[in-house]
Amino acid sequence: MFSREQVEWIVHDIISTELVKERRDTFAFFDVAEKLDIQKIPQETLTQATHQVGLFFDFTPQPFSCLSQLISQAHQAYQKNKRVYLSTSGSTGTPKQILHTQEMMEIEGKSVGKHFKEAKRFITLTPRQHLYGIAFAVFFVSLYKIPAISLPPLPVQPWKSLLQEGDVLAGFPLFWEYFLQAGNTFPPGVTAVTSTAPCPKGLFARLKQAGAERVVELYGATDTGGIGVRYDEGEPFQINDFWEISADHTQIRRKGIDGWLPFPDQVQFVPPRGIFPLKRMDRVVQVAGVNVSLDHVEKVLQQHPAVKVCRVRLMRPEEGKRLKAFIVLQAGYDEQILPQLRTYLTDRLSSHEMPRSFTFGESLPTNPMGKSSDW
Repeated sequence: MFSREQVEWIVHDIISTELVKERRDTFAFFDVAEKLDIQKIPQETLTQATHQVGLFFDFTPQPFSCLSQLISQAHQAYQKNKRVYLSTSGSTGTPKQILHTQEMMEIEGKSVGKHFKEAKRFITLTPRQHLYGIAFAVFFVSLYKIPAISLPPLPVQPWKSLLQEGDVLAGFPLFWEYFLQAGNTFPPGVTAVTSTAPCPKGLFARLKQAGAERVVELYGATDTGGIGVRYDEGEPFQINDFWEISADHTQIRRKGIDGWLPFPDQVQFVPPRGIFPLKRMDRVVQVAGVNVSLDHVEKVLQQHPAVKVCRVRLMRPEEGKRLKAFIVLQAGYDEQILPQLRTYLTDRLSSHEMPRSFTFGESLPTNPMGKSSDW
């Protein structure tokens, strides 16, 4: 399913992602995506990116002197293994590697792709090592022989002249918000797709007011793949036909594959195959053997008058075994408030709930799709 050219795209996107991790800029990924020169990449970053390429294509990279050699190794590994491992965001700890075989991707492509098989072009705005980037740049292209284009999700581009009738423009909620704020409109006959995060209320209507002929929302997760599709925010997602649903409507499994998976969210089931996601499952992690609610710690921290917004998560293994916090302060406060914050939290949290590391910034760290990322 993956051609050498598509493998090259993915390798480029993986390296670009590693290059911008420290910048904490949602769109920084696209500043470097097409400007890669391994001679100018810091060795530590290149080593980590090479490791990620190996994880994705399931092989042990051998020494290389130019990027084309790494791409060839990755392509050969895919031709041999017929599988990839997608990485979760790791919002509650170490990211997990999730197996997606070629057979699984083909089945999913046929099921989800039928919603777009009349398209003339797929235009994807997500990195191509991401589940939905792969879907629009690889799955559907391979199955329906429709050309795909990857573009940076920059609202200031002349979208009305870039887009053509029959295009499917696959974005994500954060991009669509900026797209509309910039006053963009669609030419006739364009489908707008949103995925990777919950669609804000009213976004469907605003995209249609801007001229989108059709708006499609995809629901799923790296752990599961695509789960459902809907055409209106007031309607339930219809579960894709390659899934079986458990008798209590709380789990799903791929047809012909053992092992039930929980929905990523608490859902309201609508017979025969519809769901409304209600809220994310409890974000509970273990700290020194004790269950700790990340939501509770964030709620307590955010009640302090100096805190505008915050995120709390587990440290990565190399950082430690406790919690860490990222804080955006209200106007008029600076990092000198930290001792007061520590005292405030000590009076309200148990020792297991107490973050051991604090990072301050102007905005919460996000990945290129606007989802919460590590720091």
